[in-house]
Formats: sequence, C-alpha cells, structure tokens
Amino acid sequence: MREKSCGTIPYTIKDGRLCYLLIRIRKNGVCGFPKGHVEMNESEEETALRETLEETSLRVRIDSGFRYETTYKMDNGNVKTVVYFSAAFSDQTPRRNGDFENFEYLLLGYEDALRRLTFENTREMLKAANAFLIDMLSKDSISAK
Repeated sequence: MREKSCGTIPYTIKDGRLCYLLIRIRKNGVCGFPKGHVEMNESEEETALRETLEETSLRVRIDSGFRYETTYKMDNGNVKTVVYFSAAFSDQTPRRNGDFENFEYLLLGYEDALRRLTFENTREMLKAANAFLIDMLSKDSISAK
C-alpha cells in the first residue's frame, strides 16, 4: 500500500541567524519536521500548511522554489512518499494545538538541527533546504550556523 504525507521545514531568523523548528515526539524521541497525511481534494501545499498549524500552532509561509520529496518503506511494509516545503515564520511561538500529538519544540541553528534529526533522509533534506535558503537569503546578513 502507498501512503502520502506533506509537511514543512519551518524556519525563522533569530538574532540574525537562520534557525529551524524541529518537533520531537515525546513518547519515542523521534526528531523531525511537521508532516501528515493528505486529505481528500487537498493540494500538497494545503496539507503542509494544515499539518504545520495542527502540530505547532504556527502560521507559516511556504517559499516558492523549494520542494523536496522522499520515499521510504515503513515498518508495516507500506511505501510512504513525503513532500516537504521550506516555510518561514516570525513572531510566533510553537505550542501544542488542542488534542494533537504532544511534541517538544526545538528551535536550532543548522548544525544543531542536523545533529538532532533522527533519520538520514531527513538530514539530507535539511542539507538541501539549508543550501536553498542560504542562496535565497544571501542578500541579508544571515549566518548558516
């Protein structure tokens, strides 16, 4: 069986530094980015925005130009495709939204975020997103570290 999810790589600029928001699932310690299943008649972007809001209470803005797709086999034998978009936020604090999963929120610079991510495919995705964002934001004085 095939499954599809979409999510975002939320980022903000803090003290002139590019920082990424990771979510850590409290029950198993897995660290990644917000994502969830596509619902009927939803676009990839709509799913990514909805899931980010549900899991973090953040209203993010998806960047045009960065879309990352990864496919993997899950423990139950299903094949899952996940599409991520880089997405900016500012002047917001992530928090639990109602009865949705209980996450810990980590706002980290690139190197720290890379170390905290649980899965290699997610680290590769962050590397690609960081390169895209550094290029996109190169006009500003932003540190990647």
